[in-house]
Amino acid sequence: MSAHTSTTGESPLPNIGARTLRGMVWAYGSYIGGRLLTLVATGILARLLTPKEFGLVALALIFITFFETLSDLGITQALVIAREEELEKAETAFVWTVGFGAGFALLTAALGPLAALFFDQPKLVSLLPVLGLRFLFRSLAATHYALAQKRIDFRSRTAAELADAVVRGGVGIVLALEGFGAWSLVLGYLAGSIALCAVLWILVPWRPQFRPRRAHLPQMLRFGGTLTGVNIIAAIQSNTDYVFIGRFLGATDLGLYTLGFRLPELLILNLSVVAGKVLYPAFAAIDRDQLATAVQLSLRYTLMFGLPAAAALAVLAHPLVLAIFGDKWDRSVAPMQLLTLYALGVTLGIPVGTAYKAVGRVGVLLALIAPATCLLIALVAIFVNHGIVAVAACVAGVTLLFDVIGLAILTRQFQIVPRLFWNAAWPPLVATAGMAAALALLVKAIDTPWLTVVAGGALGGVLYLSLLWLFARNELLRLRDIAFPRFRARDQVVPPPEPETVGQLPPNPAR
Repeated sequence: MSAHTSTTGESPLPNIGARTLRGMVWAYGSYIGGRLLTLVATGILARLLTPKEFGLVALALIFITFFETLSDLGITQALVIAREEELEKAETAFVWTVGFGAGFALLTAALGPLAALFFDQPKLVSLLPVLGLRFLFRSLAATHYALAQKRIDFRSRTAAELADAVVRGGVGIVLALEGFGAWSLVLGYLAGSIALCAVLWILVPWRPQFRPRRAHLPQMLRFGGTLTGVNIIAAIQSNTDYVFIGRFLGATDLGLYTLGFRLPELLILNLSVVAGKVLYPAFAAIDRDQLATAVQLSLRYTLMFGLPAAAALAVLAHPLVLAIFGDKWDRSVAPMQLLTLYALGVTLGIPVGTAYKAVGRVGVLLALIAPATCLLIALVAIFVNHGIVAVAACVAGVTLLFDVIGLAILTRQFQIVPRLFWNAAWPPLVATAGMAAALALLVKAIDTPWLTVVAGGALGGVLYLSLLWLFARNELLRLRDIAFPRFRARDQVVPPPEPETVGQLPPNPAR
């Protein structure tokens, strides 16, 4: 009997599916609440600070983002897929992760002068060491974070992430009002990390005994090392545009580009991060012969959420920027629309990448991301002098190209019938197209940015859900029943027959 099969002989997929989607409800609660708070804080800070000050912090965060991929060499991710009887590995993970965090804090401080010289921004000498302290505080909570993820305990993580957002935004706004400039963003990031660490220690019932076992480390590093390799290349890929813009176009253009990236990041890209964190332990817990079904399920619901968010953001980009950030950020609109396509591409790739991680086949991810990164570097180097819109087009184009390639590989690796993707995709595609057309007419009809945003949000949400209800009513009902079981007794949805093709999506994920 498989280690992942219940003693009753029943498939664990229904329970895992229900737990996973409930985990997503809590994770999206954190996502929505945290992003709304972050969006409010960013809107206030955008009116208090200049594009150049935003750009300075973005330059410093290039190094922080890159080092975060190395911060624990994937050890905590190995902990997520460990069996329950192997959880003594948490001791080893904690000690090594904190050691790495302290080391990267020191390394970041040492690189301050080099970064200042490369980007010709002297203020980076003092900004980088303070931002580097985030490594130390986050390393203290990394093991708690991984344990909560393993147990699909997103209540604790929701509280921690909301604390991070509230403290980071509050500290940043207060300091910006006091005239701290770029330092308000830096100190806000640091304060948020401290808050996240404190809440996780309070809510996750695990305390280190400082008894690491050297025997655990090689196995964890073997898994984490390959995953870290993928993450390193991903970090290079995700920071290529920032490096070239900062080096050749300057801090002001980077600030405009960064803000153009902010809304796709908050409203779409973080959707993929949340989905990946929930799907990873869920995929790792099911039998491998059921993984194709799980991947298709996750792609179906990713499309249902990701497509309308991307379309609405692209259409409403101009009034959103003017309403939230102000007229001085008008040049961020066109990059934002292109980066929305990039964010959607990343989101749609998350279920596939997470499945490969869960089965330990990260080599496939490496084979995809390495050529994508090389192509992106070449294109951005060629087109950076054409401005931030050209750079955004390169980023979006490469991402969508390799989405198509990855999807083709997926159909062969997991023996998925290609037409099943169309069956999953067409209802949200049609509903999204109808919504986008209505929003485009609304934008032309109303001149006031705030009124356009409010009316567009209400109209878009109602219209999309109405069209989706028309074309995929049963899917909405099943999603509701899994996320909120108390409704199941009120409306009994009769499940369709079992799928005819091996690997086909079961129509009712709750079964």
